[in-house]
Amino acid sequence: FLMTVIRKSTPNDGFGFIISGCKKDEDDNGGSSSGKVAYIMDDITVPTTWYADTVYVIKDHDFWVENTLTIQAGTIIKFYPGYFMVVNESGTIIAQGTTDKPIIFTSLKDDTHGGDINKDGSASSPAPGDWGNISLYSNGNIFTYCEFWYGGSTSYLSTLEIYGGTANVSHCLFTKNKGGKFGDFYYGALDASEAKEQTVIKSNTFYDNILPMSVSSIISIDNSNVFSKPGDPSVTNNMNGIFIYDIADINKPTTWSETEVPFVINDNDLWIESPGSLTLAQSVIVKFTPGSYLVIGNGASLTFNSSNFFTSFKDDAHGGDTNGDGNATSPLDGDWGGIYNNSTGVYLTGANILYDSNK
Repeated sequence: FLMTVIRKSTPNDGFGFIISGCKKDEDDNGGSSSGKVAYIMDDITVPTTWYADTVYVIKDHDFWVENTLTIQAGTIIKFYPGYFMVVNESGTIIAQGTTDKPIIFTSLKDDTHGGDINKDGSASSPAPGDWGNISLYSNGNIFTYCEFWYGGSTSYLSTLEIYGGTANVSHCLFTKNKGGKFGDFYYGALDASEAKEQTVIKSNTFYDNILPMSVSSIISIDNSNVFSKPGDPSVTNNMNGIFIYDIADINKPTTWSETEVPFVINDNDLWIESPGSLTLAQSVIVKFTPGSYLVIGNGASLTFNSSNFFTSFKDDAHGGDTNGDGNATSPLDGDWGGIYNNSTGVYLTGANILYDSNK
């Protein structure tokens, strides 16, 4: 069993990192299948690659990636309780797994992936919120065929957060993470509510999280993501929806196409502004938290048809139990504001607009 401790070099070393410890462990209880474990103690400041024959353990409370980190397919990364990773504006993560060799981000207590690294046998078990999150502030990050387990202990409850940058997140699994409500806002296990519009979120699977996904209103979402466990559709997420909050307006052509779960607008006045437009695909459902409105600005457009519903966050009959309270609440007229057309000065009405303040 080999233990490697990776520390940042001093300015005169001439190297980005050194191996400061590598020894035979006397108690080979658990560990990775290869027996190699690297404890990450300091930030990444030079181009770095993590390899699949090693389990990497984040032992730096606020670990920063300040250059390019490439993660090989099949690599396992574990986090100490509450620890997190920040990718700043000069850093990038390229994490490209495969179907057979996913890249796994998980808790130190998770013995299923990478073995019993903390060597406590069955004394501890992993749980949602064991570790913090990965925050992306830069452009060009790639996460394909990755798995995210047991994250979400930060204030915003996310496990992967795209904050002011871009990422391609595709064919990934998010399971047993937190997400949820913090203050007046809702954050997903995948939180892209502050992501740039070039962000791509496709063909991911979410199940057994508290809240799966939150996104910026200007990111188009297709119908390729899955919000239940493959092979067991009864296993979903507690607040099973895509939550929308944005300090900016919808100012570009945007399409929402997901039909397995509803979109949830949590904004007291989300505007569609010219030249922007919002198009709903067939059978898409949009729900609204209390006090939320959608406003169609002059020259902007909202395109929908009779298969679409606009309804209350409390409406379980359309799109399921999105607020996660079972049958504790029921929808009522006035639950949310309405859809206001700023050009005509009137609210939209119709058989598919339910429980708004104009009933």
